Amino acid sequence: FFEQNVQQRGSPTDGVSRSLCPLFLVVQRYVDINAAIQALIASNEALQFENYQNTETPVMDQGMEVFKTLHYLSSLMHSIKHPLGTKDHPVRVCRDLLNCESKLSNDKYWIDPNLGCPSDTIEVFCNFSAGGQTCLHPLSTTKLDFGIGKVQMNFLHLLSSEAVQTITIHCLNFPVWKNTSNNDSYANSMRFRGWNGQIFKANTISQPKIIRDGCKIQDGTWQQTQFLFHTQVVDRLPIVEIQGLPRLSPAKQYRVEIGLVCFL
Repeated sequence: FFEQNVQQRGSPTDGVSRSLCPLFLVVQRYVDINAAIQALIASNEALQFENYQNTETPVMDQGMEVFKTLHYLSSLMHSIKHPLGTKDHPVRVCRDLLNCESKLSNDKYWIDPNLGCPSDTIEVFCNFSAGGQTCLHPLSTTKLDFGIGKVQMNFLHLLSSEAVQTITIHCLNFPVWKNTSNNDSYANSMRFRGWNGQIFKANTISQPKIIRDGCKIQDGTWQQTQFLFHTQVVDRLPIVEIQGLPRLSPAKQYRVEIGLVCFL
């Protein structure tokens, strides 16, 4: 209804609906445009009153505020058709940028999934080669912390249809998944708890995909096991806890490497 109404009235946002930009961008900016137009009208009325009181004021000085408002409107219209993904002009998710621009490079951009206060915008990596994935970096590759609050994460889940994450365990002389020296080879395998409490473990429908299981080799050299979590139940990710890690000793050691968690 909003798009149809805008086209019929021929407002400044005419043509936006013909692009592939999400409707929310138009609605958000439309409110800003209305505010700017009201400011322009008020500024013009103030200038007319000032002219009446002081006819000696230079015309250029009188029109400065009007010029600033028009410049703001021009910038605002450009940001509608070409979202920037900057800290001051974030988008909800990376896919919104891909919908509005045909040529974008994989890089870091800013998102605000709940379109709320600018102070909680998030810097992410946008993987346009994979269809516009929104990828969160862990604050540290050794910690399961992505620096995003529950509200923003919940909105990111609502805006996504699939999620993927990788975790790599670097190990010395101990198995983390399959133990070839044990009759029950998965008895002591690691377990992973997801964002919504889902437990990923061996021999279940929710077990992760094993890209490589080098930790089953216990020959005194460092090995690695790589886990891939891929789900359409998006609120299962990111992984928030790893269970079943053994105690460290000089003979048995490990190091956790947390990968990106990406939503599409």
